[in-house]
Amino acid sequence: MKLFAALLATVTLATQSLAVPAPAGTPKQVVIHAGIDEGGLALGGDFLVNDTATESYGGYVRLYSKDEDKGAPAIFALGASARGHVKAGIFDYFLAPGFGLIHHNLFDTELLFGPTLSYGLTADIDPYIGLGIENTKLYSWMGEYKGLIKDTFLAHVRFRL
Repeated sequence: MKLFAALLATVTLATQSLAVPAPAGTPKQVVIHAGIDEGGLALGGDFLVNDTATESYGGYVRLYSKDEDKGAPAIFALGASARGHVKAGIFDYFLAPGFGLIHHNLFDTELLFGPTLSYGLTADIDPYIGLGIENTKLYSWMGEYKGLIKDTFLAHVRFRL
């Protein structure tokens, strides 16, 4: 029992430095996404506000092209997410769950709502710019289309403001 208490105290003290609140004038980030999807061009963007050194929150927007021959719908997704960061050297690994609206248009137009999940990594080029890759999954809980709606990998550029 003493070993468990000592281990708990050590872990608590070690993680206290990770949860230090960000200073006044909280830094912001803009992330621009681009790539090729089954429907063609895929674009996106995120606006993030750092809450602590390892957490941020913000909004996202994604736009995917339509290709009826391949069965790829036009998708416009808009929502909010919270992002957890782990910094290792020049790399920033992240996981970002969220919720949002999806405008889905293949043969008819549907408005969907559901969770999102993004994860990826960014390599810092300098303190203000980073390059990386991200996987985004869009899900729907309601409407004609339910379940996984879109699963894409996009390249991104991050700008710290």
